[in-house]
Amino acid sequence: MDNASDSWDIVDLGTVTHEIRTKVKERCLQVLSAVRTGSLVLSEDYFTKQVYSKDIGKYIVVEPNEFAYNPARVNIGSLGINGFDFAGCVSPVYVVFRVEPEYHHFFSFFLRSPNFQEEVRVRASGSVRQSLSYGDFALIQVTYPPLDIVQEFNYQYEGILETTRQLNLENARLSETRDSLLPRLMSGELSVSDIDHDK
Repeated sequence: MDNASDSWDIVDLGTVTHEIRTKVKERCLQVLSAVRTGSLVLSEDYFTKQVYSKDIGKYIVVEPNEFAYNPARVNIGSLGINGFDFAGCVSPVYVVFRVEPEYHHFFSFFLRSPNFQEEVRVRASGSVRQSLSYGDFALIQVTYPPLDIVQEFNYQYEGILETTRQLNLENARLSETRDSLLPRLMSGELSVSDIDHDK
């Protein structure tokens, strides 16, 4: 594939992704779960009780920017990217795969698209419990952009993500200030007239 060209190619997912089956073994990793958000989350933060095994030696490692999905629940959105800056792990029943370098944002959007969802619905096998193996996943076709377009998209999108992070931090700081001042105002400890409006 010529990444320097401006042409988009139609490719099978199996040609641009690679299944990962690396076991945790003796490593100490946090367990992740796929949820409808399109991201992998820390299981202990998302669920009210422990839903994973105490022995995670056979769990599959998911490095940053790799994807994982539950084959039996992918049709309801149980698929996500490891957006953390550390490796985690998922249940052995999961499928884990990596994409080509720099294509993780592109895949995050593609995997939430109506086209992909329809492909999952059609290809999921099993009359009682639908399931999508990596072999079936690999046959799904995607209109695949060249690297230069992906790099430009990443530059623009990561700028948006950074601005969003900064705004969220600012909102958190303003919320802390509000929560600190409001009780003092309501109790009369602090008066609005004490505020210097010229500042």
